[in-house]
Amino acid sequence: MRELRNPLLIIVVSLSMTIGSSQLTRGHEWGDDFASYIMQAKSILNGETQEFVQHNKITIFESSFQIGPLAYPWGYPLILTPAYALKGLSPLALKLPGMFFFAGFLICLYLLMKTCLTRTESLLIVSLFAFNPILLEFLNQILSDIPFLFFSMLSLLLMMNKKKRSDLDCVLLGGIISFAFFIRTTGIILLASFLAIELFKVWDIRTNRESLASILRNIFVVCAAFGMLWVVYALIFPGGSESYFTQLRDFELETVLRFARDYFQLFSLFFGATTVWKILYYLLVIFFLIGLWTRRKEETIFIIFFFLWMAHLITWPIWQGPRFIFPLLPIFVYFAFQGMKTFNIKLSEKYQQRGKKAIYVFWFVMAGTFLFNSSANAYANLQNSRSINGPFDPFSMEIYAFVKENMPADSVIIFFKPRAMRLFTDRDAIMSTECERLLLGDHIVISKKAENSQIPLDDIHKCGIPLNEVFENRRFIVYKILK
Repeated sequence: MRELRNPLLIIVVSLSMTIGSSQLTRGHEWGDDFASYIMQAKSILNGETQEFVQHNKITIFESSFQIGPLAYPWGYPLILTPAYALKGLSPLALKLPGMFFFAGFLICLYLLMKTCLTRTESLLIVSLFAFNPILLEFLNQILSDIPFLFFSMLSLLLMMNKKKRSDLDCVLLGGIISFAFFIRTTGIILLASFLAIELFKVWDIRTNRESLASILRNIFVVCAAFGMLWVVYALIFPGGSESYFTQLRDFELETVLRFARDYFQLFSLFFGATTVWKILYYLLVIFFLIGLWTRRKEETIFIIFFFLWMAHLITWPIWQGPRFIFPLLPIFVYFAFQGMKTFNIKLSEKYQQRGKKAIYVFWFVMAGTFLFNSSANAYANLQNSRSINGPFDPFSMEIYAFVKENMPADSVIIFFKPRAMRLFTDRDAIMSTECERLLLGDHIVISKKAENSQIPLDDIHKCGIPLNEVFENRRFIVYKILK
């Protein structure tokens, strides 16, 4: 594609990858979703996917509360498998796939914006995402969000194709949506968005039999491609992600309004965490609404996807956090940009040229600010020798080594991040915040710093269960449960 040879696009993406790679650390944040993804990748490599599910069942259902599904969708673990095969449990290597998919996302975003904006405007929007501190910092996470962001953006790009779709185009679209679904089950929203926009078309042209037949054929081919790939996926990989839906039993109507407010506030973090950035965000919301209204007919698919995704977020009973709005950020920025252009057109003709320059300067300064902040973060990380943190730090590794050397393979370890313990020690592990649940384990590993997901160190002896301290370092204490 000629557009992909744009020198400025190449510079922006290359600079983004340089800064992003410079921010990668040799550790990971606590929070053990990443551990489950890596264990699933390991099980794919070893042909032990069923065994993974059986062991993880202990962690998920014997812990004090459900910390995740029996198995995440297998798409992202499959992406991690080559990196794990080459480098094993290397945080840096396992973060590289996310970087490559982020570069792919930026390219898809540019191509998508080019269907609606000028080349300069498209590059400005891509630069906002290429240098955004939140997104570049997130590349340090071994999680499925960035690959999903790529596939969702690619799906929207294909849906925006205004030319007549061939059967091959429909197969490709169905396949891309299915890949998004294999990475995150919420990828089904992409298929729902496609069906919604096509059904709107069916209603508009319901009297034109030829066009109607063409659209219905497209719907059938896309759904058939999606369905056939889903069947293949289901035959190869065990289930487990459906266990997440048991959390729907915690749904409460009052959380919907609260989550709607909280997610609305969450969008401001894309720009910054200070009050000034929040005020700027509120201003951009006005332009977003203007842009959404004026472009409602041209980019209906954006609107459908945006509101279906938001409906999912605010009705899901568990708070998901900033990473779950990543697929919506490009749509928000795009409509805000279009809102500014619409406002500018309403000005008198003699001010329109100045207004256009002011819009460009505004977004250019914002992209430059992002670039400066992200570069500073990258420099600090390199100066800190890509710090080792969280479950990969020396004190944690010392605990894992002690567990592996001194505890039988069939031991059950109680730990505040049980999937991480399982990943590093190959011992079953559960999380307990209740005294009576301690008897399900053989040993307890208490973090001296953790404030949740475990019985506090000062309270552990109040449980009245005989314990024998067998190991201690600066971060952890290990007790044997005397039964």
